[in-house]
Amino acid sequence: MRTKPCALLLALLGCAMGMAGCAGNKARSTVMPADQAELVTEQCSRPNPPHYDSTWQPSPHDIAQLEQDLPALNALAPPGGDAPHVGDAAAYDRQYFGILVRGHHKIYINAFIDAMANKDWKAYAIVVCDGGSAAWGAVYDPSSRDFSNFSFNGKPPS
Repeated sequence: MRTKPCALLLALLGCAMGMAGCAGNKARSTVMPADQAELVTEQCSRPNPPHYDSTWQPSPHDIAQLEQDLPALNALAPPGGDAPHVGDAAAYDRQYFGILVRGHHKIYINAFIDAMANKDWKAYAIVVCDGGSAAWGAVYDPSSRDFSNFSFNGKPPS
C-alpha cells in the first residue's frame, strides 16, 4: 500500500503538534539530591524546616501520595479574608527534600511560582527572600499523611 505524500505530511504534522503539546507540560515537582537539603534549611523570610538528623530518598509512591494530599494545605493557611492561601498547590514548582527528624521520615516541601525558578531548579535548592504567597514551605509526614510547619514567605516588596 502506498501512502500519498499529502497524507504522509499531514500525519507527520499531527505527530509534531502532539509532541509540542507534550513538551509544554513541564514537570512541576522534583525530589532533590540529599546534598541540597542543608541549603534549603537557611530560609531568609519564613521559618526554617525542623532540625533534621539525616536525609533519605522519598519513593515515587511517597511523592504520589504527597501530591494527592496537597489540597489539604489550604486548611493550614492563616485565617482571614486578606490572608494568602495556597489555592492550587500544584500550580507551584515544588522541591521535595527527604529529611529524618527524630527518627521519623518527613518530606520538606519548598514551593515557589515558576517566575522564581531558574533552569537548574531541579538540581539546586531555591531559597527565595520575601515574595509573600509566591513562595512557601511545609513539612509532610508520609506515615500520617499530615502537613505541618506551613508558612508563606515574608511580605512582598512594596
